[in-house]
Amino acid sequence: MLKRLLIIAIALSVTPFVSQAKEVTLKFTFFGPPVDPNYSRVMMPWADRINADGKGIVNIKAFPSGALGRNPRTQLKMVQDKVAEIGFVVPSYTPGRFPDDTVMELPNLYKTGLEAMLVYRHLYKKGMLRGYDKFYVPILASTVPYSIHATKPIKSVDDIKGLKLRAGGPVAGAAIRALGAVPVGMSILAVAENISKGIINGTAGDWHVLFAFRIMEAAKHHYLAQIGTVPVSVLLNREVYDGLSSKARAIIDKHSGEIMSRHWGEDQDAREVSSAKKAMSLKDHTIVTPDAGALKAWRARLQPIVDKWENEHPNGKAIMAEVRAKLKALRAK
Repeated sequence: MLKRLLIIAIALSVTPFVSQAKEVTLKFTFFGPPVDPNYSRVMMPWADRINADGKGIVNIKAFPSGALGRNPRTQLKMVQDKVAEIGFVVPSYTPGRFPDDTVMELPNLYKTGLEAMLVYRHLYKKGMLRGYDKFYVPILASTVPYSIHATKPIKSVDDIKGLKLRAGGPVAGAAIRALGAVPVGMSILAVAENISKGIINGTAGDWHVLFAFRIMEAAKHHYLAQIGTVPVSVLLNREVYDGLSSKARAIIDKHSGEIMSRHWGEDQDAREVSSAKKAMSLKDHTIVTPDAGALKAWRARLQPIVDKWENEHPNGKAIMAEVRAKLKALRAK
């Protein structure tokens, strides 16, 4: 009888703890404004889907506009230090930490944001991208291929010579240097102000970046020849992820991975087309689309950047072979 009473007492003491288990909240830091389309149309719907399925289990609480920390260069450290469990990260802001991601910045490879993002996720799945061992990686994405935007008219590549242009990463900087311009590294948040002050003459960018960060108001001359993309990611602290319940992990897994790269890419490419039409309707902007001959010369000038990366980067040949094979497969569909 005493043994039975003891078992019942233990059961009664454990049951309330189980039934009152608290929902786990994961803080998500985003340094941009909540109106940023990548945030409002892709990242927040991703979090909302997880929250809907994870009610009572796991909840993502977003902090846009740098509410937990505004500096884009410290977002990765914030995730590492668990200031926020999840963060939107631009890998090029931490040089050397993700050394293989620079393949996404190479010119002459990607035609759209979608194919760049699918290549990016593919390389990660193949284990060819270093630096991610301390993170669960729900989303890998990128910009669409960047073009050149400046305060001075650009009718040909010769007009780029000598301009000071913001570059999003080291390979992008090398490409800008190959075009005869001077690459300047800085946060995207500072670009519009620095163009307005004359500190730089323009930037590499896509229409999304120009409109989202008000660069369109400062740079009104656009030369639509492509350089590479800028990779971006949403990262979750691996220790935190591993400590979640199996149910919570399954919910996050369900809504993450290639499905998000595809969704982000399709949405961003569609928005890029729409933003381009909007830009072309602005009477005080000059937009130059180079002809086939000019584009051929442009690509020839940038190709040494690709060759150098492939030949000198550790595992460069293997990575590039995988990139080309994946692009061929995507374009064959």
